[in-house]
Amino acid sequence: MSRAERRRGSARAGGTPIRDLLFGTALLAAAVAPSWRLYESPFLAVTVAGAWLSGLLVSFLTGLRRWPWYLQTVVAVAAALVVAVPLAVPSGAVAGVLPSLGGLGTFVTGLVSSWVDVLSVDPPLGTYDAVLVPVFVLVYVGGFLAWRGARRGSRWLVLLGPAALLLYGICFGARAGFRPLEVGAALVVIGLGWVLALRPPVLGVDAEHTRRLRAGAARRVVAGVAFALLCAVLGAAAARLVLPERREVLRAAFAPEYQIQRQVSPLQGFRHFVTGEEAERTVAEVDGLPTGAMLRVAVMDEYNGVDLQTGNAGSSGTFTRLPSSVARSEPASWDVRVRLDTPVGEWLPVAGQLSAVSVPHQLRDRLYFNRTADAAVLRDGAPAGLEYEFSSVAAAAPLRSGLADLTPGSAYQPDLVQLPEALVDEARAAWAKAGTPGAQLQIALDYLLAGGVSHGQADEVFSRSGHSAERLNLLAQEDPMVGDAEQYSAAFALLAREIGFPSRVVMGFVDTNADGRMSGSELTAWVEIQDAKRGWLAVDPNPEPREITEQKKSTEDAIARPRTVLPPDTPRQEDTITPRMDESPQQPQPEPEAWLLILKAVWWWTWRVGLSLLILSSPLWVLALIEALRRAARRRRDRKRLTVSGAWEEVRDEVIDAGIPVHRALTRREVAEAAGAAQVQLLARRTDELSFAPHGAQRGEVDEVWAGVKRARRELRGGKPRWQRWRQRYSWRSVVTWLRWMFRPGGRD
Repeated sequence: MSRAERRRGSARAGGTPIRDLLFGTALLAAAVAPSWRLYESPFLAVTVAGAWLSGLLVSFLTGLRRWPWYLQTVVAVAAALVVAVPLAVPSGAVAGVLPSLGGLGTFVTGLVSSWVDVLSVDPPLGTYDAVLVPVFVLVYVGGFLAWRGARRGSRWLVLLGPAALLLYGICFGARAGFRPLEVGAALVVIGLGWVLALRPPVLGVDAEHTRRLRAGAARRVVAGVAFALLCAVLGAAAARLVLPERREVLRAAFAPEYQIQRQVSPLQGFRHFVTGEEAERTVAEVDGLPTGAMLRVAVMDEYNGVDLQTGNAGSSGTFTRLPSSVARSEPASWDVRVRLDTPVGEWLPVAGQLSAVSVPHQLRDRLYFNRTADAAVLRDGAPAGLEYEFSSVAAAAPLRSGLADLTPGSAYQPDLVQLPEALVDEARAAWAKAGTPGAQLQIALDYLLAGGVSHGQADEVFSRSGHSAERLNLLAQEDPMVGDAEQYSAAFALLAREIGFPSRVVMGFVDTNADGRMSGSELTAWVEIQDAKRGWLAVDPNPEPREITEQKKSTEDAIARPRTVLPPDTPRQEDTITPRMDESPQQPQPEPEAWLLILKAVWWWTWRVGLSLLILSSPLWVLALIEALRRAARRRRDRKRLTVSGAWEEVRDEVIDAGIPVHRALTRREVAEAAGAAQVQLLARRTDELSFAPHGAQRGEVDEVWAGVKRARRELRGGKPRWQRWRQRYSWRSVVTWLRWMFRPGGRD
């Protein structure tokens, strides 16, 4: 019986290809579940279903024509380019169904870059850029192989697509899995159903015997299902007790966070915007933002005694790439359009709790968002005239009263290195009789609201800029207090931290005249504190502008340093020049030897060029390695079992590599006649004699046949042009045929 006939018989005995494909599709539907938390987009189902059906259809059509493998590969790739854009890059499709040139370019580059994007972009990914390309490729190739496997009876090919998608969802997915126990149980149930469907019908010698056999089979099935469910329950209980809630995935090792530049505190530039020419310059034109809402620019939560900075890790959260949307429990209520005329460093102004943002396509890879701080940045800064849109959940107006009922939240923030002691002492004396942290916080707010506002301009009361510990101590020692949002926001944030409330300073623009244009004079800053029940709440500690009475302290006293000020810590920003511990003259380093430079240059080029040549020549040396290992295994088997079947397999593989069609069901003499080589015919007769000899083959006869293999190989390669000999030597035909035979259903039996 031929190989094809055996496969057709196996398919008839175990089921039809359609049945295998139905079970494969069910496994695929269960295997896509781990990827849901990674994308959280219904379009994921469209991508998976479209890629699976496209792969099946292309495989079916190319199989009907019986084209050679290389032509089928070309057709499969061409078909993939047609359907990939609407299925994997929907933003690049024309009318949602036709590929565009830009979409094709995104898909082709996404074949390489999208795998990194999946790990570096913060989930949920949605349909951002080309992040669906890996799913499309895995499922499309799996569908293409599934039809071939189902038609030929190689059911392991049907499992490749679901298995690859399942591993992708586990390894590339989010750290919090999506119902892993339910998915695992579904895969087990579908797999058991497939195994039961492949079982041949139970038939006895008569009707009664058949009934008893089927009843026994049913009891075994019920027992097996009950045992599987018991294992699932016990495994689920053990997993919840032993396994961590957040699993380790590739995303955890990739660490795609962006470290925001930490050179000058954004709050240090406050006076630069609100005074002078910058005060009248338009920073942003906004449409859709309610009056009184802040266009948030920077969020700062680390204080070193000199200035407030934005933390890059830990309690400050991390800046990660934002696909296009942020999962929120509440629907977005603000749709805002912004034109940024004057960029503010790397910050991208947003408002409220960001739900979705749309920036120009060329900037999407530079957009990073901090979910903890609700702040966005554009790596390398935003260009002037940038236009973008975003949707946000509405933010409540900042509080100025009603803080007595608040309870400190649980967000961890590192201890403050240095505090303005005079300010803390004055505020502590004011809240000394308050019984709760909320009441203390309200008193601290009222203490600051009693001050005056001045930006230190010529027509105003003198007020120094800055928010160092020394400047905030000076604020507390003045009577009345005089400062602006820079000092009051920093002071209230530090006082809230001293009471126990996690706090951070938020700087941004508020459209006070409701003209849609935000100028430098409309820059302000307030504080967000965390309540245990209500989360982060905005508090405005800035006093109402009013006439300031004459200060009791002179300007000279105001400028003098207070007696209790501690020296500020060194700023965290790194100097461009690294100081040296030893300032003595340094001895010049000796020039390296010329031969050492030449050796390093040769080595540098040798291993790089060598590695490139090794990769480029891999189809040749990998083939030679496989053939050498196969030849050694066959000869070792022949010498151990005193047989010559391995030697004949070597000759037959050489005949196949020569381009002569040889079916495995042909006899040795038929193969020799097809080859038309004298040495092959002689070896075929000798192999038949030794295979059917009563005493079997002896060690010397085995070695003699293997020596004949070399002569047969030389004869098959002789008399041909050099390029044909090379083509025959490095042909993959026999290896592919051998692998198909090795991994066919039933193995080598």
